[in-house]
Amino acid sequence: MKLTLFTDDLREVPADLLAVGVFSDEPDRGLAFSHLNAALDGVLEQACRDERFRGEAGQSVLFNAAGGLAARRVLVYGFGERRLYDPESARRFAGTVSRTCRTAGAASAALVLTIRDVPAPAERIVDLVQALAEGSELGSYAFLPYRTKDAEPTRLKDLRVCFAAEDVQGVKGAMLRDALARGQVVASAVAGARDLVNEPPNTLTPTAFAEAAKKMAKTAGLGLRILGPRDLERQRMGLMLGVAKGSEEEPRLIHLIHEPESVGKKAPLLTLVGKGLTFDSGGLSLKDTENMLPMKSDMGGAAAVFGAMKALADLKVPCRVHGIIGAVENMPDGRAIRPSDVLRSRKGLTVEVVNTDAEGRLVLADLISYALDLKPTELIDVATLTGACMVALGRSMAGAFVDDDEMARDLEAAWLRSGERFWRMPIDGEMREELKSDVADLKNLGERFGGAISAALFLREFAGPDLARFAHLDIAGPVMANRDQGYVSKGGTGFGVRTLVEYARRRSTLSSTRE
Repeated sequence: MKLTLFTDDLREVPADLLAVGVFSDEPDRGLAFSHLNAALDGVLEQACRDERFRGEAGQSVLFNAAGGLAARRVLVYGFGERRLYDPESARRFAGTVSRTCRTAGAASAALVLTIRDVPAPAERIVDLVQALAEGSELGSYAFLPYRTKDAEPTRLKDLRVCFAAEDVQGVKGAMLRDALARGQVVASAVAGARDLVNEPPNTLTPTAFAEAAKKMAKTAGLGLRILGPRDLERQRMGLMLGVAKGSEEEPRLIHLIHEPESVGKKAPLLTLVGKGLTFDSGGLSLKDTENMLPMKSDMGGAAAVFGAMKALADLKVPCRVHGIIGAVENMPDGRAIRPSDVLRSRKGLTVEVVNTDAEGRLVLADLISYALDLKPTELIDVATLTGACMVALGRSMAGAFVDDDEMARDLEAAWLRSGERFWRMPIDGEMREELKSDVADLKNLGERFGGAISAALFLREFAGPDLARFAHLDIAGPVMANRDQGYVSKGGTGFGVRTLVEYARRRSTLSSTRE
């Protein structure tokens, strides 16, 4: 998509669709709407009244402009109350416009940049422009490689971001163009993660995942190391190999490396660890049909790490980041691990498997041990780990388990700016007792209640006490969407990519003053 800036009269913008957002608590609907309504002799306001449009969040009205504008159609979108307006509101607005363009057959559009308070700080305006770029790109996303009958819908190819020059005084045009470009890079990485989650499990095998990483690393300029079964045996990764035993598909450990030449080898190292179950049947603790159907998405954490590493490389973020992905299938056959089996981890701890469907934490435990050999300054694992987290937080919010308050604040700043929804969850040390085994050092599952917390405690055991900056992100809920809404399409969401990228960007600027 071509993204450009436009500062001329809104009546002159050449586009198939012109979109403007309004607030529900602004009686005259704002200057941009009033300007367009006057050019259309008041019929735009009449159309909004006819459709009972009140500017509530997510409401929209599509109007065919018969004359008075260069644009063929006008979309009026509701932001809700002015005080609640933020970059995420802009992102949803742009996504709605892109999706509307697909259904209306529009190939070009123009978005009016809405600023809550004028004048506004430069950073806030830049964030809004980046959000518009992300939303417009992601709103046009569609996963179509296996469609043979339906024609591909019209995609938005040309987008203009419109604003009055006086509204962005003090903000250089180069800053706004950089924001557009950055938004496109991040959106492309999110779309790549969506593609991986949406890919059928018979084609996205662990081997195919490794091949996708190889192709991406070459294009993005990332370092890469791939470990197969024999390498994993030499690494003594008994937990990950145990999960893979029941499948004919061989496991792969994918190690992506972002170390720009401008950053010294002694700079802080962030490691991102992703759970990559390309399909999870539950193993011998077999899932029922309803719960098994979405399990191609059980590699959503790995997809988030994959997308984040791509974006960091493309943006040339000046920080050291390693992405470590464990790609494996969990299947039931005669070789599969059994409940009551005891496995030996890479760290040396033994684990009693009380449920083969609690396999993700086994894979992550060995990956964390592998990552610790790199001597990271901080480690974040991302995983579709527990249904318990979905019960607690629903489908649109992820759980963040962090026991270091400073890291929690840094993560919160990242997810708030990215627009992704997380909630900090407790790590209750008293629940560690639930993981005690009668025959091994640990068991892989505690009691039903507090299941997301005991899973985080299991992983914390392998991260060890010396790594203060450790976070476990359970993204089981928001990794898949069951309907189109705003910039989110039904299916894989690419959740986590934006937060990881923003966190790494923040660390690249903060590390020089903190470390």
